[in-house]
Amino acid sequence: MELIEKIILALPSIIIAGIVAYIAYQQYEINRQKLKLDLYDRRFKIYIAAIALVRFAYEPLPDERYEDITKKLDNEFIDHLNAAYFLLNRKAFNTLKEIAQEVCDLASAMASRLSTAKELNQLQESNIEDRKECNNERKGWDSKIQEIKQSLSNTSRINTVFDPYLDFRNLYDSRNISK
Repeated sequence: MELIEKIILALPSIIIAGIVAYIAYQQYEINRQKLKLDLYDRRFKIYIAAIALVRFAYEPLPDERYEDITKKLDNEFIDHLNAAYFLLNRKAFNTLKEIAQEVCDLASAMASRLSTAKELNQLQESNIEDRKECNNERKGWDSKIQEIKQSLSNTSRINTVFDPYLDFRNLYDSRNISK
């Protein structure tokens, strides 16, 4: 009888402990899902910044606006690139670094083509050999710019590296994305 009384007296404590454990587990699950969603949001912002940079660089801009490309790269993308080092795997980070380098190369090529075009305008009175050489140099920059823009137009490489991170169905999947 005494044992039954002790069990009856302990039963509310056992029930409360079970409820507390259940609530603690639910809090753990909620926090785990919130962390996944926060990581998803941060990675999505990096993806959007990469796509925006590529689209901006791919626009037909006059050479005088090469500084706008550099500013967009420096002001908007570099912070996202730095965050990507910690939020994405190395392959994704390296792809973003390559894209940033291509955009930087594009801005440099546009600046060089602009400089060459100005030089060509100044050589209007000069000998034909200098003008021919300068014109060939300008054509070289034209082809370099087209080559870079062609490479930047391939946004599928961005989609490929971000696919494991941005597939919303995987957000609530129990497997983790390895770094």
